[in-house]
Amino acid sequence: MSSWFFLSTAASAATPMGDLLSMVMSLIMVLVLIVVLAFLVKKLNPNLANTDEFKVVRSLPLSARERLMVVEIDNCQHLLGVTPHSINYLHKLETPLTETELPALAQRFGKLLNPQTNHIKKN
Repeated sequence: MSSWFFLSTAASAATPMGDLLSMVMSLIMVLVLIVVLAFLVKKLNPNLANTDEFKVVRSLPLSARERLMVVEIDNCQHLLGVTPHSINYLHKLETPLTETELPALAQRFGKLLNPQTNHIKKN
């Protein structure tokens, strides 16, 4: 009888440890998923939705927080320097650049995040 009591006590002691391990692993998986999705959203930058009046033609990251952008407004292309604290007008382009096509994954993310926005490029 005492061996049965010992086995049932050992089994009940292992269950909370197993539950704790399962909970910690689930938490780690969720945190890793959040970090990966944040990285993808930052790299793909789906918030740059083009409209008929304003288009981001090119974007070149200079560092983690600064970038050069070529935007098209009223059929004229302008070069902008963008930092977290300011946007500086640099130059009006005489010869327009061609618009680069977004990768398919970036287009799908953009459609998921902004379903009302039309992401079809007009030529």
